[in-house]
Amino acid sequence: MIRVVSWNVLADAYLKDEYFPHTPPEVLERGPRRKAVADRIEQIQATKVDVLCLQEVDVALFGALEERLKDEATGRHYKKRGKGEGLAIFVRHALTTEPEWKEHAFSDMSGFVALGVTVADLTVVTTHLKWEPDGTLPEAHRGRAQLAELLDTWPSGVRIVCGDFNAAPTSDVLALAKERGLSDAYASLDDACTCNANGKRKRIDYVLHTAELRATPSPLPPIADDTPLPSATEPSDHLPIEVRLDRT
Repeated sequence: MIRVVSWNVLADAYLKDEYFPHTPPEVLERGPRRKAVADRIEQIQATKVDVLCLQEVDVALFGALEERLKDEATGRHYKKRGKGEGLAIFVRHALTTEPEWKEHAFSDMSGFVALGVTVADLTVVTTHLKWEPDGTLPEAHRGRAQLAELLDTWPSGVRIVCGDFNAAPTSDVLALAKERGLSDAYASLDDACTCNANGKRKRIDYVLHTAELRATPSPLPPIADDTPLPSATEPSDHLPIEVRLDRT
């Protein structure tokens, strides 16, 4: 059994009042919000999460998390090309003391990246895929191409792929995942939404897994189109998702 959490924590660089019209301005103050994110992650890790996958992590937040979690987990940070934020993974010490890391920059020159960790025979990869507007043809969809490249880069060992895919469950991105033998851990929770960007609630954050794993997703708090995100209780514009995975 392994417990995985994935969360887009919202980088400080994107904290602009006009992006979050329902959020009180004081919630977007960088210092207090960074502390609130770190507090939440520390609370999550205290529940003995095995692998914690984060997106939009900047250097300041990663440094704070390394210090807070040093007794519980080992972390790795991998920035997007040309950006001050990127991906981070923390692996609980009880799972392994020597995780095997792998970094990958996508070949499309978008600056987007993937980060993976292997423990024994289990590989977990996290990424933040490129957004494309609805109606983009599959052959022109950069997020779909990035997912395909990710799966080709870890051809034999990937068991879990998670992150912010910037795509709906009905998208060509998720269709590719299904074609490649990956299941959506939250597919059984029809009303689960992870963000409400542009005034529309949606699920664009995923934990995908291979067939030999059975997923039990944790329920998400309900959000509406106008639910404030970030808020005084939710420090990011995305909700964290957690899945327990057991071998079948």
